[in-house]
Amino acid sequence: MKQLIFAFILTFGTLHLSLGQNADLLEGAWQLNQERSQVTYSGVHFLHRWSGTNQSIVGLIKTQNDQVTTIAISAKVVDFDSGNENRDAHALELLEVFDHPNVRFFADKTIRQGNDIVLEGTLQFRGVALPLAPKLQLETSASTLRIYGDFNIQPSLFDMPLPSFMLKEIDDALTIAIDLYFDY
Repeated sequence: MKQLIFAFILTFGTLHLSLGQNADLLEGAWQLNQERSQVTYSGVHFLHRWSGTNQSIVGLIKTQNDQVTTIAISAKVVDFDSGNENRDAHALELLEVFDHPNVRFFADKTIRQGNDIVLEGTLQFRGVALPLAPKLQLETSASTLRIYGDFNIQPSLFDMPLPSFMLKEIDDALTIAIDLYFDY
């Protein structure tokens, strides 16, 4: 009887360990957790740096065969907050928020290597859609998937006039930092 119990424990323990190692990503759709997720942009002017954060993002990820297969993210431009009302109001004018209220990213090709993931997709910003393939970090647990990291974009490529202050334009580079949590 002891041998039978030992065999059961050994078999169950091995099965449990094997499932834990292979069940990295549950297959199906993962919903973005708005309470934990955020996107931040930051820029530079020769006199100062600034940033704005959006914590009202919506998104979805689909997974299959332990891979992220599709990701779709959308953020309302009006939800970015830099902590400076004048700066935010001017940004809404430059970004033509009434014509282009959202920033969207969609990718249906991903390359995963360990904790790194490249999301090959399209960024739609200010009415212009351009290819984007940021290399980010991926963390997984039983019911949560986190994608985080940063990448740079050039606002002028999206037909955005660069704001100026003291007769000097901002740098034509914005750093986008994302920290996205998805729940199964």
